[in-house]
Amino acid sequence: MTDGVVITVSPRVLREVRSAEDEADERKRARDRCPAADTAPGIGAETDMPMVRRMRIFAIDPTARSDRGGVVTVSEPYEPLEFSGDGKTLRGRRFAVTLPVWSEDKPQWRSVRTIIDAMKPNSIVTIADAGYPPSLSDPRFIAQMVYATASQLYGTFRKALGREIVLGLMHDPATGEWTRADRFHLSPWETEEAQAWFDPARACVVFGYYKARSDTVGYPPGSRVFTALSHDVIVHEMTHALLDAVKPEFMTATHRDVLAFHEAFADLVAIFQRYSYGELVAAQITEARGDIERLGVLGSLARTFSETAGGGATLRPLIGDLLYDSPEIGDEPHQLGNVLVQAVYRAFQKVAGARIEGLIAIATNGSGILPRGALSPALAQEIAARLGKTAQMFQSMLIRALDYAPPFGITFFTFLRAVISADMRLVPVDDENIRVAWMEAFRHHRIFPSDGLHYAEEQLAWPLPENTPEDVAAFDLAMLSFAQTAFQGNPGDLLSLDIAAIQAARVAAHMNGEEAAAWQALLGLEGAGSETRADIVGLRSFARPGPGGMTEFGTVLEVVCRSFTDRDASGFMGATGASLVYDSAGRLMSCAIEPQQAGAVIGGGGRREDIEGYAVSKEGARSWLLKQGRWQLRPDVARGLCMR
Repeated sequence: MTDGVVITVSPRVLREVRSAEDEADERKRARDRCPAADTAPGIGAETDMPMVRRMRIFAIDPTARSDRGGVVTVSEPYEPLEFSGDGKTLRGRRFAVTLPVWSEDKPQWRSVRTIIDAMKPNSIVTIADAGYPPSLSDPRFIAQMVYATASQLYGTFRKALGREIVLGLMHDPATGEWTRADRFHLSPWETEEAQAWFDPARACVVFGYYKARSDTVGYPPGSRVFTALSHDVIVHEMTHALLDAVKPEFMTATHRDVLAFHEAFADLVAIFQRYSYGELVAAQITEARGDIERLGVLGSLARTFSETAGGGATLRPLIGDLLYDSPEIGDEPHQLGNVLVQAVYRAFQKVAGARIEGLIAIATNGSGILPRGALSPALAQEIAARLGKTAQMFQSMLIRALDYAPPFGITFFTFLRAVISADMRLVPVDDENIRVAWMEAFRHHRIFPSDGLHYAEEQLAWPLPENTPEDVAAFDLAMLSFAQTAFQGNPGDLLSLDIAAIQAARVAAHMNGEEAAAWQALLGLEGAGSETRADIVGLRSFARPGPGGMTEFGTVLEVVCRSFTDRDASGFMGATGASLVYDSAGRLMSCAIEPQQAGAVIGGGGRREDIEGYAVSKEGARSWLLKQGRWQLRPDVARGLCMR
């Protein structure tokens, strides 16, 4: 047993488990798959329903819905959608759409409520017709749009990470307690403003509505515009929510990059999500005649939102030469984050261009110059397919890298290291120079390391704690071996509370046991006093695509150590932490430490001074508050992570 800081299990870990409702749903699905022999469900019974629910959504600018690919049909596993008892929400298993409520101060919703009250999402006719038809104002379609798009994005994250993500965890800083909402709420009619944001305190995404400007094309002057009809807005804000579920301390702004990363990550996921719609991509390729630098709506972000709210054709430019160290960039999260967006998009264009180049060469007999006239439909489809696969790969690289990033204090360059580390695990040999494209793009935008590293994948990939097998073996966790873990199904499913509690307790006991000295050194806890708290904040198993197309099984362990002082009530100004990835045998495969300086200890160095310096800056003051001589984090940081 250690004489130093005892590592404990955060209450948050025991909220990332199967709820009683989850288990009831699973039992019900099992019964539906194997109904009793004497059961004879009638027409329209739930066991008679299709395996999937097909729904139409806007894939791009709602005003371009008549264009090819402007409206797409997506499929989600079927689940009944029910009105809550008070009629105010439309509820699925994971999401609840908050419906408008008529009141004296909002008389405009009286007619809307009449339409909603007649809504029948589970009727045979509605299901057979792929839901409600696209509309700029029909509340039934608006509810369908946010539900379907959010569900699609959740599936994207689940596939990339190889596990369920628990949305709706809420933290009370005053008590330290964690609670879990029964559903994550999507609220399309809540506020009359040209804005949308994620509200973690309510487990909700708020979508605004507003009047279109008089010079807007496609909307009558003064007509109501719903941000909940913008595919990019929905995906952007839901990405904030999903990122917060995976990395809750990525909203703890210890420097300028942290919130900028949140914004950039949300933009990038939204950008790549559109490429999953093949018909849309093929239409854009045809219009651009194969030139991926002229992809119109695919090369813009939230076009309708930007144009109707007074911006230009795109909310933020995807292509450009913004430099990270330019004094003109500043610290504002959207503006600074755009540097990261342009860097990743540059890498994407480089890789996509190389994949398309061969097709163009074949189609032009090696000249590379396409003949005049319309692009061949077959060529457009093939280019679109390769472009879509490349976008999906980049999106998966972004999401998968979260498990390889430290639990807090993310920087743009640190994230590059996480991307490289995760991809080297998946694809050991980089035949297509995809990792090279990432590194060259970051170098182009002057996103440099601060510790003398070079742009070489062997340097950027996270090293294991020491160089010898004996040293690394100290951090192996046999209790995380899949031979010992009692899974109730797929390893990517959530554990039950009792099993999760046992597993977490065993991990903590090991870290405080015979190998405690090694863990204390790794986490910089040597010499730490009673003001230090060390917590296991994440323990999540996964089953996702691995090397050679095989499924990779493993576990992600995250530890955060905070140092509370008379000057710092948050504990993060001198914090340390680690994200560790284990294989199915409990062997350590990756270790991302924060801070990354060799020999860093909790509360040591000049980090407190650096963070205080940021806290008093214009942008830092939006995250930090000095109250009675102690720094504390503001509770409303997420409100600033809005669309613009």
